Formats: sequence, C-alpha cells, structure tokens
Amino acid sequence: MNQIAPESMTVGMNSEAYLNFLKCITNLKEHCNDIDIREGFVRQRTNDKSSIFEIDMTPILGQSSFVISDLRKKLDLLRIFAGQGDVTIYIESGHFIFSDQYSSIKFISPSLQFVDNKYMTEEELHKVFIMNEEDLILDFEMSNVITERIRVTTTNFNILAIQVAFNGESASIMASTQAKDQFAKFVDGITTNVIMEKCSANLPTIPFSIEHDVDVQFKMFKDPGHPITLNVLKTAIGDTPINVYTRSSLIGD
Repeated sequence: MNQIAPESMTVGMNSEAYLNFLKCITNLKEHCNDIDIREGFVRQRTNDKSSIFEIDMTPILGQSSFVISDLRKKLDLLRIFAGQGDVTIYIESGHFIFSDQYSSIKFISPSLQFVDNKYMTEEELHKVFIMNEEDLILDFEMSNVITERIRVTTTNFNILAIQVAFNGESASIMASTQAKDQFAKFVDGITTNVIMEKCSANLPTIPFSIEHDVDVQFKMFKDPGHPITLNVLKTAIGDTPINVYTRSSLIGD
C-alpha cells in the first residue's frame, strides 16, 4: 500500500496541546525530512541513521495517522496556528486539514514510497535494540541544565558527537573540537553499574539537543557479543514521552 488510508478522523487540540505538538515535531526538523505518524506514534530513523526517535503523541493526537512530508517547510505553515486557541485536524483518505477559528490549510498525503523517514514498528525497534538489565552499564539522570550545556557547547564546537569515557567504576561525559583545541567536561564521577576497562564511546549529539520539559534518563547497555553500547535517552514534553535510541562502538584507550 503506497498511502496511509485512515478512516475519517477529527482531532481537537487546545492551545497548550498544540504548542506541545509543535515542540515535538520541531525536535525532528533538523534530523528528519518527514514525520510518519501511525496511531499517534512516531517511531523512525533520523536522516543520518544514527538515531531512532520514538514519540508517543497519543495524549495529543489520539489514534490518528498521517504523514507530514518536507517537514521544515510545513512547520512554518503549522506555526501560524500557535497561540490562537483550539486547533482541529481533519484526516481523510488522501489528505488532512489543520484548522482554527480563522483559517485552514489542506495538505495532500504523500505516497509512502517517497517518504524518507518511514514508520518503524515496536517489534522492529526491539529487534535492533535488545537491552537487558543484566547488561546495564550506566543509568544517569541528566538535568535540563546539563543537556542545555551540551547543546550549546556542541553547537559552538561544530561537532556531531559527545564522548562518554569509562575508567573502572566511573564515567565522564565530555566533548572536544576536532582540532582538540577546546574541551568541555559536562559531568564527571558518574558511578557505573559494572567495572569497565579504560575505554570510551562516541554518542550522537541528537538526543542531547532536543527540547524537553523534564530531566533526561540516560541508560547505556553493553551488547554481550560485540564491543558496542546500546543507548536510550528518555524524557518528555508535557504528557508526551520521548525516547531516542542510538548505538556506539566502545574504543579502548
């Protein structure tokens, strides 16, 4: 099937819910060309394949399904409804309409063969990320202050990865410029769940740069058969849970 063909559906959002919806999709605009929403869920790879976003927008969108293609351009259009009261989405086979008390915009649903960031089922995700508690390396809660420092610093350093360095029962989160002329240590002395030989893992900055309302739970798991970590960062915007999954190679020092 080349297009999502939902039954007719109407989704109503008050002003606060719509702002949270915009925040969620704004988090994706630098990393995904499209958003493929199925029954209220986003679960898709980023353009560079380094991360997988999983966003449960059912508190906002219910069980609705639609695809927003060319997200960066569409987002500018969707922002015109912000702060103007209730917003309604009318979803039909082949198109959907965003509307408020003043205006409406109709979008034609794209053919799925032209969607870059396709929906991934929960089963597909768990085949890629098998994370068992007995393989837990690190479990750390990061405040908004720390993630904001990471976002600002990595943007200033113009880098796409941060480093988690392990040494025995301790870990640090840091970053440096490619020329190694600037260096930042964000957190030091994180207690690990297991003793690790001196090594490090480079993580994409994407999960640390998104907007969120609550602290970020950061977990790293060891792949039992390979020198790889499986990483998940869990946070939320309003009532909307956001998980971001990444993989990293462990590099010995």
